Amino acid sequence: MNKALVILEGVSTGYFSETVLKDVNLEIFPDDFIGVIGPNGGGKTTMVKVILGLQPLFSGKLRFPGGRPKIGYLPQASQIDKSFPITVHELVSSGLKSKYSWFPHLSFGQRTRVKRMLEDAGLAGISSKPIGELSGGQLQKALLSRALIDKPQLLILDEPNTHVDKQFEQELYGWLRDLNKEMAILLVSHDIGTIFPMVKTIACVNRILHYHPSNQLSEEVLKIYNCPVDIIAHGPVPHRVLKTHDHE
Repeated sequence: MNKALVILEGVSTGYFSETVLKDVNLEIFPDDFIGVIGPNGGGKTTMVKVILGLQPLFSGKLRFPGGRPKIGYLPQASQIDKSFPITVHELVSSGLKSKYSWFPHLSFGQRTRVKRMLEDAGLAGISSKPIGELSGGQLQKALLSRALIDKPQLLILDEPNTHVDKQFEQELYGWLRDLNKEMAILLVSHDIGTIFPMVKTIACVNRILHYHPSNQLSEEVLKIYNCPVDIIAHGPVPHRVLKTHDHE
């Protein structure tokens, strides 16, 4: 059996005296594709920060049984400063940053890897453009390329389909299906109905975490898991679950 890449054990954390996550347990294995759902303010992004090592814990443990894995991270679009003076090529290359420099001196092999990544993402023709001139879809492609350039074992995407058109959204989900053959994926999304055919399991985060080891959820199961969600899917056709419920 594969060894877990990441284990959260009884993790509680928050900001100042406010607890945002309470007693969270989660294991991420090399072939996982986990869809993370939950309400705004429920702690989804905070959990991502815990996994990235950016959020101190009140209690519990963050463990890497096989050593700290390489993690690629695609942040929310709202976190990106498009006025920062950096080109597409520089942005993607920065995913190979060293501990000594934000823009490292790249080897021939690394330069070749960046070139191939830009070509595969359809960004070669705009590689010298500043990121401030990119469309939403182009920027997400560049950020995803940056997340993938160092060949991560775990890819984390935080709301990757916001501020993008449907064409890019479909391309993205096609890439993710292929990428999951090579790496674990943790995908945070409100629009779980759209991604339902891809994810293998679901984690609902609303201060506490309920993990469902399948992508097949009924309204009855949602009640058991105490998990609010905007859209859910049964088979190929998504539909909206209108009922709401309180969280203790």
